[in-house]
Amino acid sequence: MAHGIPPATPQGPPAALRERLQRELRRTLGEPAELVSVRADGDRRVRGLVLCAGRVLSFVLDAEEQRLRTQPLLELLRINSAPVAPS
Repeated sequence: MAHGIPPATPQGPPAALRERLQRELRRTLGEPAELVSVRADGDRRVRGLVLCAGRVLSFVLDAEEQRLRTQPLLELLRINSAPVAPS
């Protein structure tokens, strides 16, 4: 992508930007991710939230540096609650 972030439409970010974000997130996280929110932060950055394999992460895509950064916010854990056998 050239420098700058394409403007969002009332329906959300442009399809090309969504596709790029999903490609970059898959490369960074190693698995598919679901975009929850995306918003432009000036001309050069996009911020948002993503769900990926039981995790909620924030991300920042910096168009000038061509860099995607993620920050974990919440991780869902599965706890096996098998009953304890009586003694």
